[in-house]
Amino acid sequence: MGRYTMTKYAAISLNFDSLGEAYGFPNNYHDISFTTVADRFMALANKMDFKYSIYVIGKDLERPENQAAVKQWADAGHEIGNHSWSHHTNLGGMSYADIQQEIERSHQLITNTIGYEPNGFMAPNWSTSRAALNVLNDLNYIHDTSTFPSWLMFPILAKIGLNHLSSREKFARLFQRKDYKDFLFAPRTPYMHKNICVMPMPTNQFRIGCWHTTAFMFGWQAHQKLLQDCLNELDIFYYLVHPADLIDRNDLDPNRSIHLERLNQPLARKQQYLEQALTIIKNSGRTLITMNELAEHARKRF
Repeated sequence: MGRYTMTKYAAISLNFDSLGEAYGFPNNYHDISFTTVADRFMALANKMDFKYSIYVIGKDLERPENQAAVKQWADAGHEIGNHSWSHHTNLGGMSYADIQQEIERSHQLITNTIGYEPNGFMAPNWSTSRAALNVLNDLNYIHDTSTFPSWLMFPILAKIGLNHLSSREKFARLFQRKDYKDFLFAPRTPYMHKNICVMPMPTNQFRIGCWHTTAFMFGWQAHQKLLQDCLNELDIFYYLVHPADLIDRNDLDPNRSIHLERLNQPLARKQQYLEQALTIIKNSGRTLITMNELAEHARKRF
């Protein structure tokens, strides 16, 4: 009698923190995140035959050319999710009314852009709360990927704070979160909040978060080990990437200041790292699907 092997899945989550958002949503700025940079990601998806789950910022969609790009992604089969209206990094610590406005305003514009309602959410800077999950539940969202069950968030917040010392408002937001305990005690595996499947950031047994940024934090060799450990340990796995992972210094506006990690890395090296990471995931035997589909598989376990 043959041995039954359970099929495992993975998703590639593109958290679309745009250059426009990093620059403060300036007027008359042509954001090449939606063109040149996005094309690099799409080339990889076409080469390796998968679809992204792309979480977009609602305010970016006020520009018609950005709307057109997101509509094109949706028409090509990529999942479009909600990344809030204006990317407040303390979203989970805001009042219920403000959280509701941030999520619903983005929800409506995404719906108008792609022709159907999004049902996946990713909070800016993983700043979540019970209030945010309740808003999502009321909007019939299927999944949320805002929980960060890793102590790595403490040094990350310290680094972000140093980057924003010149902005009192942005610095203050770092201390207005309600999820500090989650970094140490939140579940590492998917769980349900009412009707929402919460899928935490993948971590290994030592609560070290695994997403593409750690390749630049720890070095490529250590990241490969972390990625492989998470693939071995977790049945439900997704890999989070950002536009900055394929942004070249020549893509930046020299007249605007910006604080983004890994900008000193050559584009060719970035492309090599990302393709190698995707190859490791595919070679693990996992089928690449969207986050919505991954959430449906996770739900079957409850």
